[in-house]
Amino acid sequence: MLARAAVGLGSLALTGCYGSADRREAIHTLRSALDMGVPLIDTADHYAGGAVERMIREAVSGEPGNGTLISTCGGLRFARDGTLIGVDGSPGYLRRACEASLRRLGRGHIDVYYLARADPRVPLEDSLGVLADLVTEGKIRSIGLSGVSAEQLRLAHAAYPVGALAVEYSLMERRAELELLPAARELGVQVVACRPLGRGLLTGRIASAEALASGDVRRGQDRFRADQFRRHAWRVRAAGEVATGMSAGLTRLALAWLLSRQGGVVPVPSTRHGLHLEMNVTSTRLTVGPAESERLEACFPVGWDEEPAESAESGEGRLGGRNQ
Repeated sequence: MLARAAVGLGSLALTGCYGSADRREAIHTLRSALDMGVPLIDTADHYAGGAVERMIREAVSGEPGNGTLISTCGGLRFARDGTLIGVDGSPGYLRRACEASLRRLGRGHIDVYYLARADPRVPLEDSLGVLADLVTEGKIRSIGLSGVSAEQLRLAHAAYPVGALAVEYSLMERRAELELLPAARELGVQVVACRPLGRGLLTGRIASAEALASGDVRRGQDRFRADQFRRHAWRVRAAGEVATGMSAGLTRLALAWLLSRQGGVVPVPSTRHGLHLEMNVTSTRLTVGPAESERLEACFPVGWDEEPAESAESGEGRLGGRNQ
């Protein structure tokens, strides 16, 4: 369904949640993605109240078909002020949400349509059933899932073939490797890695939460609290030393590591800057071998953020050396 060894474009940054976003620059970045042949532009119907889908419509309008897929998701209800009301996986709501996305995108079909989350009040088979109907009607090309367990993925895939699984996956967040990724590989489901740069921490450019813009939503997230920041800062530095040894930046290396994963992973880093987009795309040219993977994974072992603070920080001297 999606190109292997390729970097897509996420669109969360276009909402302004990571700092002010200029609409003209956002549309320019989207058009640049098309020009570069980025395989996937990923969004959600609730991003900026649907405004990002409209920006994609403007960016794509008049562009020749170049194989770039557009994905979006539905199944979450939001109030007018952007507050999450809850999950709604009912067939009627999903149909209305999908058709509203089609109008905003100005397209006859959506390449990948994700069920944002499984609704505990609605049997998963019912939610999948209406999406399968939309596939039959030609409004969806492929069904995606997000926010599900490995068991739910298998249940859904048995009801109707699932094309893509969106999951937070990066060097910093590797818990998907325990059950979800093996299940996806077993079923032949394409993995789309969301937040592949650890919300920006794997760029190595964020020195502290205070360095973020005043309106940046990350200021209120646990990972950016001062105590948590200290716990992972030395790990980021150690991974940065691996990148330096390869004459590469940490951003490119973090994405290249994902591209090297078994079964094929398509990361969708979010950016509003064309320069950053271009840098992300060139990650496909960087080869991460077994030795580099081993060193990177030692920096961020699965579940590292669940360790007691004393245990996690005691590893700084062990991993921090350039030649280790």
